[in-house]
Amino acid sequence: MRAAFIIIFLSFCRFDVAAQTTERTRPFGVAYYDVEALYDTLPSKFYDDSAYTPQGRMRWDTRRYRRKIENVARVVDSMGMDVVALYGVENERVARDIAEACDGDYAYIHRTTDSGDGLDFALLYLGDSFFPRRVTPWRGALCVEGETRGRTLAVVIDRRSTSLGVLIAEKELRRNNNIIILGSHSKLNFDEYGLTDMTSGAERAGRGNRFRRERWEMRDRIFADLADSVRCDVYIRSWMLMPDGRPRPTFDGAKYCGGFASSLPVFIYFDETVGY
Repeated sequence: MRAAFIIIFLSFCRFDVAAQTTERTRPFGVAYYDVEALYDTLPSKFYDDSAYTPQGRMRWDTRRYRRKIENVARVVDSMGMDVVALYGVENERVARDIAEACDGDYAYIHRTTDSGDGLDFALLYLGDSFFPRRVTPWRGALCVEGETRGRTLAVVIDRRSTSLGVLIAEKELRRNNNIIILGSHSKLNFDEYGLTDMTSGAERAGRGNRFRRERWEMRDRIFADLADSVRCDVYIRSWMLMPDGRPRPTFDGAKYCGGFASSLPVFIYFDETVGY
């Protein structure tokens, strides 16, 4: 009887140790990047994008288009995030071209915003770390719910949606997911929804993702209900900047610069427990 008890006890100990050794924490990264008027070269029948055509004011030909695609892909690959939320792509073709230009094995989701300028949302994600299960287009926003290896997550891309509060107050959304809201936001009291401005620390330290009126400002923000955020900040590399330190844009007024965008990406890392 005693021997049987010892065997059972050791079995439980062995199971507990195995559980401990097969669980690890890893950072999971989500970023937001306004790629700023990334049109293809073809004129649209539904809105005026004539400036972004080969004969238009911006002389937007295939060479300039491909350079912009490669520049965005370079930023995405350099960040190495699991999920990258984009705003400013014209259509699915543009989203696909970005994903295909990346060295990382990114899949993509595209949805139209039905805005007057024709610029849309896209979500790039690594298929072995994020598994989308529901996509909800919203007025001025896009919500993608999915599973990571450690939790369920709702990633909301926002472009000043005036009805965002209705979306994030949805009971099913709040009950089943952690929420991350990324982008430029209308005036909404996110505290009422239990969401924290994760970019505020970087802002207090004097950092921002856009240089305007001789100072950095945090135009794009990340709000979340994550208690285990590791870091939230602006993503910056020297090759993304002009000689004077400003973000290197595609256009500076009407002058072609061949750069990236006039704003920098923002990102958040959080820990999740995963099994191996």
